Amino acid sequence: MVADEELPLLDALRVLAMLQQEFLRLALFVASQGPTTYEGETLTCSLPDAKRRISTLLAMGEGQSVESLLQIAKHRGISVRDAYPIARSTVESFVNASYLLAESNAVADRAFRYIEFAAWRQHNRKFGSGGYSIEGRSDPNPASTLASKFPEFTGKGNGSWTNLDMPSRIRRVGELAGRKAGSRLLAAYGLIYSLSSEVIHGSPFGASFFYSAHLKGERTTEAFVAGTVRQLEEILITVLHAGCGYLAAFFEKQQMQVGLEAEDKLFKRLMALSTKPASASPHGNDGKR
Repeated sequence: MVADEELPLLDALRVLAMLQQEFLRLALFVASQGPTTYEGETLTCSLPDAKRRISTLLAMGEGQSVESLLQIAKHRGISVRDAYPIARSTVESFVNASYLLAESNAVADRAFRYIEFAAWRQHNRKFGSGGYSIEGRSDPNPASTLASKFPEFTGKGNGSWTNLDMPSRIRRVGELAGRKAGSRLLAAYGLIYSLSSEVIHGSPFGASFFYSAHLKGERTTEAFVAGTVRQLEEILITVLHAGCGYLAAFFEKQQMQVGLEAEDKLFKRLMALSTKPASASPHGNDGKR
């Protein structure tokens, strides 16, 4: 394998993300399939069933999202914009997966109940504004069903699976699954959350940022393409922080020492790459416009 320092930054980050994916697969295998051996240590999932199932459900999907980002990282130019919503989803889901495996069984149970409630609500809701609003119903008496079948979701502020905002969930991960997990997730949140909101929601600033970030005063197609390479580097650094946070929470919560050591080595490589100069070439080794 080519050493990180011999690769352009974007390529080195892609290699590290692929390695992280292997550790994620290891965690998912232990959680969903049963015990396995790694580096001479037998890894057995000790999470209660509800925590195990709901956190694995989220983490498995985000593993696929990372694969999508790795494909987008081969592109250059305007198509890079699509990396932002995927990265935002990846970070949020890794935070939620970490929070659910770290918190009490009651939180995981509520999350499962929310799945049924949200499916029902999807077909019994009103959306729009004023004369431009639509109400759809599959239930002839939604108020009665809500009170009788989903009482825990009634009342102001109780319509979600958790009342905690994203920073508070990260804080709870840090308190319950260790400072490493919490700090890695917090870094990912800080790097992507507000910026991705601007891009995803199509704000004027979000559009301006995407087209002009890292131009350094140049207004050429080549400068724009080079800027999207830098954005991809930042996005992969963000997602790698989130993945490390989940792995740290998973291994710490279950005292899997060999997994903790592997995650720590991975994170140290990430920090070393984070100080590496940006890729000199706008196209990298295998990039495309």
